[in-house]
Amino acid sequence: MGIADIIIATVIVAGALYILYRTLWKKKGCCGCEGGSCCKK
Repeated sequence: MGIADIIIATVIVAGALYILYRTLWKKKGCCGCEGGSCCKK
């Protein structure tokens, strides 16, 4: 595994963590749309 592979893997993991952060913490995750209503913004 070369240095280029490590850099690419790091970029992919960082992007995934950023998307996870935005989904779970910044947008407060899913508020439960089971009743047919969506989250208040």
